[in-house]
Amino acid sequence: MSLTEQRVRQAKPRDKMYFIADDDGLSLKVEPNGNKSWSYRYSLPNSNKRPRVKLGTYPTMSLKEARLARDEKKEQVFSEHEPSSNQLTFEKVALEWLDFKEKNALADRPRSGVLELARKALMQDILPLLQEREFLSLKRFDLVQVIRHIESRGVKEPVKKACSYLNQIYDYAVAMGYTDYNLAIGLQKVIIKQRVKQHYPYLQTDDLPEFLKRLQQNKAHPIVKKALWLKLYTGVRGAELLSAEPQHFDLKNKIWRIPAMHVKQFRRRVVLGMQVPDYLVPLSDQAVEIVQSAMDWSAGEKYVFASPRQAGQALHFNTLNTLIRRMGYSSEQLSSHGLRSTLSTILNDSGLFQSSWIEAQLSHTDKDQTRGSYNHAEYLNQRQEMMQWWADYLAKHMH
Repeated sequence: MSLTEQRVRQAKPRDKMYFIADDDGLSLKVEPNGNKSWSYRYSLPNSNKRPRVKLGTYPTMSLKEARLARDEKKEQVFSEHEPSSNQLTFEKVALEWLDFKEKNALADRPRSGVLELARKALMQDILPLLQEREFLSLKRFDLVQVIRHIESRGVKEPVKKACSYLNQIYDYAVAMGYTDYNLAIGLQKVIIKQRVKQHYPYLQTDDLPEFLKRLQQNKAHPIVKKALWLKLYTGVRGAELLSAEPQHFDLKNKIWRIPAMHVKQFRRRVVLGMQVPDYLVPLSDQAVEIVQSAMDWSAGEKYVFASPRQAGQALHFNTLNTLIRRMGYSSEQLSSHGLRSTLSTILNDSGLFQSSWIEAQLSHTDKDQTRGSYNHAEYLNQRQEMMQWWADYLAKHMH
């Protein structure tokens, strides 16, 4: 109920101080000694605090004058706390960086979800702590607090990701002229070290027979087992395997032609418009049998390793690791990607094959830029013999 001059004038003192409310935060304070004054109480954005400020005393300031003073103060508070469209906040810079990162990807959306991971880390781990802060007011300590907050959850990979993304955001800000210095340089140095964990755990030679036995006996869906078998026989990456389509295979000549767009090392070149030939993977007799069997099962589907649950979709990216877990291997014992290391280790240890043949089979390109484009058919004949040796080696170790 709004106050009137009469009600203000007739307000009597009590044993304790009290307030009589008007509108929009204005109130009359009446003290036990009879003194009266005007105050304005307001709310701060993103806070439970409601500060109260004194506007003047009554009767020196009338009710009408108090309302005018309240309106002026209200406008002042709004101006101080309303984010200016020109204010450079951390959120603005971070989202601008993310937009730049997405545009620079040239509409490429790899199955590994690189852009999705960046957005998730930004929205869940970084922005909640920094979003409304003025970019230039941030200190190195503020970034460290973000890292400590993520570490408090007992996670490791999100901490490393946050360090990387903060560094990229500040690199972008320096390039754009928003700031002169990257506050996030070397931020990973503050990460609290944890017990070393093998990034892609793999099988040692002596572990292989037990793995093959478990894979043969496992009751997983046939198409999932076939996918894991082909990964073991060829050493290809998960994305290359799950993106395989029937037309990519020349089973008569025992060749798998993987489009360069599906190969991690070559994908960016394709996106940039370069002409990159297919990556050729030789197939052993056993691998050909697996592919033919998978094609028979998925006949009519787009993908050779089609999802048994979703029409038109390939198996999910995590399906192979899920099968490995069900075979009794923890994430610290084995990953599907680690099977590439198993293949590489055993082939190298055999002493029968040149390391260059093995690297070519794993589509590891030479980092020496002077070498030029990668020869996708490199050592194909040697690799054909090598992969048949590998498949026969696996057969000898099956129970």
